[in-house]
Amino acid sequence: MKIKELGIDGKDVGNVEVSDNIFSLKPRKDIIKMVVDWQISRHSKKTGYTKTRGEVAGSRKKIGPQKGSGGARHWNITAPIFVGGGIAHGPKAKGKHRVKRLNKKVRKLGLKHALSSKVLDNKISILSDKDFKNFKTKDFSNFLSKINSKSTLLIYDKENEVLLNNVKNIKNIKNIPEIGTNVYDVLKYQNVLFTHSSIKKLQDRLLKWKKEQIITRMISFLSLLWLKSLQI
Repeated sequence: MKIKELGIDGKDVGNVEVSDNIFSLKPRKDIIKMVVDWQISRHSKKTGYTKTRGEVAGSRKKIGPQKGSGGARHWNITAPIFVGGGIAHGPKAKGKHRVKRLNKKVRKLGLKHALSSKVLDNKISILSDKDFKNFKTKDFSNFLSKINSKSTLLIYDKENEVLLNNVKNIKNIKNIPEIGTNVYDVLKYQNVLFTHSSIKKLQDRLLKWKKEQIITRMISFLSLLWLKSLQI
């Protein structure tokens, strides 16, 4: 499929060919939700912490005789059954992260589905890399108003770091490098804006594991054929 490439004046410069395996999938909400939940769990901390009977303040002396009182047997006042005693089986977090484990393939798949959902809504654009050194902040803010963007996620490449000086004072825009592209930010912002070089590198990174998988399968297949020829 093709995505429009825009100049800084907001006019069409041309079309960029992108992979159907990334931008033309039928979005699955369950996969996207799994990845978003995983991202949120990595950044949130548990704060609950309770003291056990060995940590609360109080006397460790036995409160009464073992026999003869007619009541239940007790040891000291720090037992969980007493008011002010310790808590049995309470949370013991102390600022630990609530980490969920998620397969790397599922994370990549979630990013592909999130990008495909943005393409369906026509909310992905590519900014031409030409003349990045010449335009100013005002030019970029005019560009965002022309594409009717209320909030924008700008995904740049190391080659385009000059662009950051022109966009850092603009409201409702977030800049992340291509390697940091994630599902949460793609869904949070209304428009996703790639530079020409960053979208190519993103495609190469997301499709790399498929190429490696094909090569390993070919090697295993050829080795099986070689073993069979030796047996004959």
